[in-house]
Amino acid sequence: MTREIDPGVPRTPDEDIGVRSTDIGSFLPEATYRAVPIVWFVSALMVQFFALPFLLSLPVIGVALVALSMVVSVMVRYWTFRRGMSRASRAWKIATDVSLLLNWAWLSGIALVR
Repeated sequence: MTREIDPGVPRTPDEDIGVRSTDIGSFLPEATYRAVPIVWFVSALMVQFFALPFLLSLPVIGVALVALSMVVSVMVRYWTFRRGMSRASRAWKIATDVSLLLNWAWLSGIALVR
């Protein structure tokens, strides 16, 4: 009743996602989680949203804080695209980049005013 997997054939990422049914029938599906771009998008914004204000509490000011926040933002973007955003549509990629850029600009403005 189980599917035989040839150990010599590497698995593709798509075999681990989606809803499959067993040999018993479709009334007993095996469900697996498939993250969607909105999950990656929101998690990137939340990580950046909490990481950047934390930087404001550091004793770094001015241009150094702007540079440090840029490094953090680039790391968040890299992490998000490695998680799966790179396979999303162009609209999700642009929305993610624009949102991360706007969050970074907001903190940079505050850092330069202080």
